[in-house]
Amino acid sequence: MKTLYRSALMLSCMVATATFSGTSSAEMEPPMKSWINFFAHSGQWTGKPHVEFIGVVQPSYNWVEDATIEDQFTFQRARLGLRGAATENISYFALYELAHNPPTGPTNGGARLLDAQINLKLSEFANLRVGQFIPDFATAITPGALVHWVDYTDIEKTVYFFNRNGDTETTAAREMGASVWNEFRSGLSSFTYEIGAYNGTGLSQVESTDDDRDVIASLRYAYGPAWIHGGYWTGDRKVGGQDLGKDKWSVALGWGNYVKDKYWIFGEYLDAKQEQTAGPDLESDGFYIAAGWKPTPKTQLTYRYSECDCTDNVGPPGPRDSKVHSIIGEYFIKGNIKVVAQYDIREDDAKIVPGAESDAFRVMLSLPFSYRLTP
Repeated sequence: MKTLYRSALMLSCMVATATFSGTSSAEMEPPMKSWINFFAHSGQWTGKPHVEFIGVVQPSYNWVEDATIEDQFTFQRARLGLRGAATENISYFALYELAHNPPTGPTNGGARLLDAQINLKLSEFANLRVGQFIPDFATAITPGALVHWVDYTDIEKTVYFFNRNGDTETTAAREMGASVWNEFRSGLSSFTYEIGAYNGTGLSQVESTDDDRDVIASLRYAYGPAWIHGGYWTGDRKVGGQDLGKDKWSVALGWGNYVKDKYWIFGEYLDAKQEQTAGPDLESDGFYIAAGWKPTPKTQLTYRYSECDCTDNVGPPGPRDSKVHSIIGEYFIKGNIKVVAQYDIREDDAKIVPGAESDAFRVMLSLPFSYRLTP
């Protein structure tokens, strides 16, 4: 309840900031487009079939203030893919992970399929996307080249990894299934919805353990720079003849386009609960708030504070009851090519894994790219 109270207070302050900012409607720009448009490629139809080669390479160096953990060079991401349109009403998106990192752990560092989806325009009110993709559940799971930090918060990782179906640590926010969605834009307003049914097994692509599908739904409304987003995720799995349920939800508020605006702020509260065959339910909840400022066109400074109340979460990623202050700086070399440095100041009530109570420093070079293969 303490976390919920802090989260409600934080979100109320954000609303007050937006309300009294003094920005007139004449000065406002239309809201940023939803990330479904990027992943589904539906918003980039040019009138004829086309193909685009896309990717991002992000080598990084991680240092943790703990004698049991070695400093190391690694790859945050090394991804290659294709997106394009086959007809005016059919588009596609495919993406592979090539780096040796958590998503490719089960393949021992070999390439692994992250996204493979087809988007069909059913009508002016609805699109259908089918395949393996990121459902629109939480707000910060955006294209990896555009987030303003190297590492996500404990509560985001805990909620997304809250799945005991074998591929626990490598869901990478993806699910296999189908969804109906659309984004409606008019002047300064936009409304986005998505509802879908999924196997609930993440990237493992094993057979679902239950005839019922996971259902994930979300709504987003924006007016100018202000927006609100909510997501709900429910499902179950069969273990030893028992149907074990899981429920997750998120709510977020924000002000500003955090991709391009000089100032922006947003925060999100997340909660997850999963039943077990014996013992109490596994529960986690927490929130984060992030604010950014561009002192110059080539630099950005971000402060992020997060809490994760994970006392009953005995699984990964740990740790329990964490409070983390993150200070992040970015330098844009050209376009979206940038260097990102993140320093985490961590406070934890319990040490579950080595480094859990330790501060950490990460630096990453991010090079996204795209190349049009057809006219």
